[in-house]
Amino acid sequence: MLSIVRGGPRIMFMRGVEDGFEKALSGKFTFHEYPVLEDAYNNAGEGQSMILLGRPGRRMKRRFLVVDSLSDEILAFLLNRKNAPVPKYVLMMPRTLLFRIFGEKERVINQIAADYGAKKGKFGSLLRPSRRGSIAVCFTASPLNRPLSFENIMDDILHIQGIPYESLFKSLRSRALWYFSEGLENRQWNDLEIRIYDSWGYFMEHYERLRTVLESLEAGMVLGEGWGKDYAHILMTVKIYRLRLFTFLPPKAVKEILMGLEYSADGTRLADLDLYMGRDKISWGGIGQKAGDRGTLGFSFREKLFSRLFEEDRKKLQESEVRILNLRKENT
Repeated sequence: MLSIVRGGPRIMFMRGVEDGFEKALSGKFTFHEYPVLEDAYNNAGEGQSMILLGRPGRRMKRRFLVVDSLSDEILAFLLNRKNAPVPKYVLMMPRTLLFRIFGEKERVINQIAADYGAKKGKFGSLLRPSRRGSIAVCFTASPLNRPLSFENIMDDILHIQGIPYESLFKSLRSRALWYFSEGLENRQWNDLEIRIYDSWGYFMEHYERLRTVLESLEAGMVLGEGWGKDYAHILMTVKIYRLRLFTFLPPKAVKEILMGLEYSADGTRLADLDLYMGRDKISWGGIGQKAGDRGTLGFSFREKLFSRLFEEDRKKLQESEVRILNLRKENT
């Protein structure tokens, strides 16, 4: 699965909110309050709303809520509920779409701007009142299967007018793969083969670990998989499990991921995960790192890989490592 475009949270400023607003809101919606704007945005996802509350008075206290609902549903609830603490003033920020880019960002942004007659702006303009019907397209290099922080969003954004939000979303989604490919080196994807070797025979455990990582990073598409064989020596075959990966990542970046999966937390070698591009094997010795043995290098790639994963995916991999090591002990 590879997500290239999705919706972002809707931001609303509310002023003149009376006491009891949060209590009334909690009767219908699930929400969390955050002390600063950045924390709220970092935890807001698609289909959610950010409410920026300001109390009247000289010492205005700002509060930031992330509500698990759409903005129109929240406003309809406040207007229709009897004796609800309706805010005196509501200001809507531009609706947003998030688009993932890898490689030459300027080429992609310029192409989208030309196709939709967009005006370029900066990310900070999201916190200003929107032009009538304006939609902000924001860009990131990060996977879209998680909330994105301020630091994950590129500073350049596009403001698009004259097309309904749903129509723009549908149009960008239909062209997403083409735009995404515009940013790649030579506009080329890489067709790679991953081969799993394990003398203990726990192929499916390693397969599940690999799929967990590929899905968490949204690193491409698995186009096929199955059993195969390789030759360790002349006339000596070994069983392997193969995956065909169609990815935008360069082969060296995929090799780093695979080497990170070869080692457990205590440095134990769990499996061999080899990478091929056509008939050429991608060697660990040519990935541009400082000199060091394979184990040291692999362990450093493991730490780098784990830092990029969801917490639940890190936990899943750690549990899988323990399970594999326990299976080895039981079968020794």
